[in-house]
Amino acid sequence: MIKRLPFALAAFLLIGQLHAATPTGWFVAGTARESYDVGTQAGDRRPGDRNAFIRAKPESSGFGTLMQTIRADTYIGKRLRLSGFMRTKDAISAAMWMRIDGSNKEVVGFDNMSSRPLRGNTEWRRYEIVLDIPDNAKAIAFGFLLEGNKGEVLADDFKLDVVSKDVPLTGTANPLLPATPVNMDFAR
Repeated sequence: MIKRLPFALAAFLLIGQLHAATPTGWFVAGTARESYDVGTQAGDRRPGDRNAFIRAKPESSGFGTLMQTIRADTYIGKRLRLSGFMRTKDAISAAMWMRIDGSNKEVVGFDNMSSRPLRGNTEWRRYEIVLDIPDNAKAIAFGFLLEGNKGEVLADDFKLDVVSKDVPLTGTANPLLPATPVNMDFAR
């Protein structure tokens, strides 16, 4: 006689198997997270290293990200730098990113390297994102992503550091939203 597992336990085990390789403290997200393989592997940047990876499946569309979200209270009023090493193979687009969420879940700081993505094949290189953490910040989300239906991105040695105000910002405050309505008559 075959014993049946309760549905909730079976679902938990299945989800655990799908993302068993997800590094501790990180989670998978994105517009098509199920279309990407994520995990860790023996590293090739330096001896004894481990790298995190995101690999596109052929049916992928949108993007997949490996990320964390932390409370902002420790960093209020400070300038924060996310840095790390990344390498790509056959990537349509890959990037490191950081988002600052405000008290009403509005985005109050953001940089996803949209003007400087990694494309194609790249060697290991250090990247960074620098944002100010405003008084109304509640959460800081960060990670790295892969977009499109081919390729992979590897990540290594990410750090989140408070830096001095003379370190240049890479992103914007209050991004994505214009201050006033635009093209309301559709003339342009």
